[in-house]
Amino acid sequence: MENADEALTPAMIRAARGLLGLEQSEVAIRAGLKQRTISKLEGEAEFSLKDKRRRDALTSIRNAFESEGIEFIFPNETSGPGVRLKVR
Repeated sequence: MENADEALTPAMIRAARGLLGLEQSEVAIRAGLKQRTISKLEGEAEFSLKDKRRRDALTSIRNAFESEGIEFIFPNETSGPGVRLKVR
């Protein structure tokens, strides 16, 4: 994750998981993480990106979701964050 403006938020993780109908444990398997990591990240109010392990976990989660067809929409001057399914 190179750009803090494109960091996943807890709400984006929950939304992506909901769109795919996945349990936390399923996301953890796809991302190569522990289920409690997914649970902890989803439950936080906001992330600090100073911790390399957290950045690495968020990158793994993002890659796993994107490989399943999720597209993340990051805030800009005209819209807020969002999550949607790509057309396949």
